[in-house]
Amino acid sequence: MHRLLLFLSLLPLLAAIILRKLNAERVLRGSRDIQLHIKGEDLARSMLASVGHETVELSTTKQAWAGASVTGERWLALPAESAVGSSAADHGQVALRVGLYLTSLSHPAVIARRRWALRFGHVFPVFTVVVCSFALVVGKLPALWVLSIIMASLGIAACAQVLTVVAELQSAAHAVVVLEKKRILPRLSDEEAVVAATRAWAWRGIVPGLLSRLM
Repeated sequence: MHRLLLFLSLLPLLAAIILRKLNAERVLRGSRDIQLHIKGEDLARSMLASVGHETVELSTTKQAWAGASVTGERWLALPAESAVGSSAADHGQVALRVGLYLTSLSHPAVIARRRWALRFGHVFPVFTVVVCSFALVVGKLPALWVLSIIMASLGIAACAQVLTVVAELQSAAHAVVVLEKKRILPRLSDEEAVVAATRAWAWRGIVPGLLSRLM
């Protein structure tokens, strides 16, 4: 029974890892070498101003966990490193945050579900590891069952994040529309690099937090 549980748990995990590798890691690796002439925060301000949200307050966060709120009423938090960075990868992450803000205005429920999935993906596997470790120490569960249950928690977390990744993809689409329609970046090559990085960042959050830290 534990073998079947382990096998079923691996399916969503492998799907999440493969999707991240194909759609995110390869693109972001190349985009980090492409340097633009403006900082990420300047890009965010230009994007927001171009759609009439120039009064949105921007802040930066250093190491906020994935489930933390990054948007709210008239405010948006940017990753500190990307806000001052000038690579296409930095700009892509900033552009996605702007897209998340725009999506939160039109579809707040979608963003709320995604935020819940990210929090669940971080907390549930860690809680399971703690409980199963205690059960193993006191002799209530054999090691193979502990491994299977932990993998099952990661599989459930992966399912939650795969099913809600549409919020990230929709936000990336909003950001791309702003970048392309408003001509935020004057050079076409820069625009294409940032667009690719924005879409890649949307896929990067598909792996549960506990496993993502190991990748």
